[in-house]
Amino acid sequence: MSLNRGTVNALNVLGFRKLSFIPEHFARLSIDHRIDVKSVEHWIEYNLNSRYSICRNYGLDHSRKVIEITEIGLEDAKELTMLSLGCQHLHKKKELF
Repeated sequence: MSLNRGTVNALNVLGFRKLSFIPEHFARLSIDHRIDVKSVEHWIEYNLNSRYSICRNYGLDHSRKVIEITEIGLEDAKELTMLSLGCQHLHKKKELF
């Protein structure tokens, strides 16, 4: 159970929850704009249960330019859906002119 439900995750206590790389079996989300990684990490720690990883990498955009992307990997694909729908830190804020 997650912290928002009042229970402590054993993986957090043992230090095994956050990984420094994204294993092949993790579900991935690639984000091509700048995000506050600390805020996303805090949201994951508080609301989700499975192991996760957040990595900066390089990829290609639709015009074949090399850009910096942030990849988030979660062990449970259902939690990736929860993250993409529920985390307000992932969505671009529209700028008013």
